[in-house]
Amino acid sequence: MGFNVRVTVVEESTRHTLRARLRELVASTEVGKSLPSERDLSARWGVARMTIRRAVDALVAEGLVERRHGSGTYVTPQPFVRLLGLTSFSQDMRDRGLEPSARLLAYRVAPADAAMATQLQIAPGDPVVSFTRLRLGSGEAMAVETVWIPQALVPGINGSDLGGSLYELLSSRYRVSPGAANVSIEPVLPDERVRELLTISENQACLRIRMVDSDARGNIIMIANCFYRGDKYQLTAQVSGGAFSPDPARNS
Repeated sequence: MGFNVRVTVVEESTRHTLRARLRELVASTEVGKSLPSERDLSARWGVARMTIRRAVDALVAEGLVERRHGSGTYVTPQPFVRLLGLTSFSQDMRDRGLEPSARLLAYRVAPADAAMATQLQIAPGDPVVSFTRLRLGSGEAMAVETVWIPQALVPGINGSDLGGSLYELLSSRYRVSPGAANVSIEPVLPDERVRELLTISENQACLRIRMVDSDARGNIIMIANCFYRGDKYQLTAQVSGGAFSPDPARNS
């Protein structure tokens, strides 16, 4: 009995060590590049090939690498962790080392109906610019966004202006800067059109992010409805502990 326990502990220690080595190897390998073959790793580290395979299986399950039949094991890009805040998609991509771009899918100017006028805090019938873009990072589809913005804020804007960051365009040309945003997030299974644009399967979830941006005085600037690929984005937020103050009056 004691012998079996000792063997189990040794095997578990070997697995942990091997996974740590593999993680270091993955971290030092460029995304999209292949790892050495299981045969090569077995010879390099003096570990049975089956043990190597099981350790790689664990990394595949975590999404760190992927196997391509007849080709090898490749390092996969990790989901981009986005801190919730007023950062642009373009800046997000640059921070990740990717080249941001956009493909305009639809563009129109139309009078606001009652519902849209209420949301944008404008009069019914006022013209609203709306457009839908596919956002890409180094050519790979990342998100589909639809934006509504009062035309009065962006006179002269047209589709040719929308190849880059909207925030940067608003700031540099129109001197309009968002000061706050009301954000709602939910996981959804997108419709067929969005799936095709993002090149994802029918059972892959997206993060649907709806933002209502306002300026420093509280005036609504725009509304955005975005679908981000669930395998490319994770969201994080900074939360204070104010709700847990020991002051009884705050917790009543």
